[in-house]
Amino acid sequence: MEYPNGIEIDFIKRTLELINSYSGNNDVTLLINCCLGLLVLPKEKHFKSIPIEEIPLKGKLWGLSRKSVNVGCPVCGYQLSDVIRRIRNGVCHFKVKTIPDGSGEINMLEVKDTGEFKVTITVEELKEFAVSLATHVLK
Repeated sequence: MEYPNGIEIDFIKRTLELINSYSGNNDVTLLINCCLGLLVLPKEKHFKSIPIEEIPLKGKLWGLSRKSVNVGCPVCGYQLSDVIRRIRNGVCHFKVKTIPDGSGEINMLEVKDTGEFKVTITVEELKEFAVSLATHVLK
């Protein structure tokens, strides 16, 4: 199979297709696997294109909220690019913990990085975050 638009673009498009089309018992596993690529590729190849925006005090940015992100120190910022880098580190070093709901279904994930950095996010918010990042890179 070729990458007619180049490996970076086609990889993102194909990974988005996997995320959006899969339905089955392993959806969280697939999402975490897809996040590996969708977090590493933009961070390594397109990091300068990530907007310099703060996650807002209220509301969400790319599925992330201040409530779900703990940067770990009072002087650390909530700049999107830094949070992306730290989530990428946590996923790549597999500092990921699944959190089931009352029926045993995984509905949240916790991703940690060095220090006290931690993101506690629903599966849907993680999907929104990964899709938003990938879509931004494709623009």
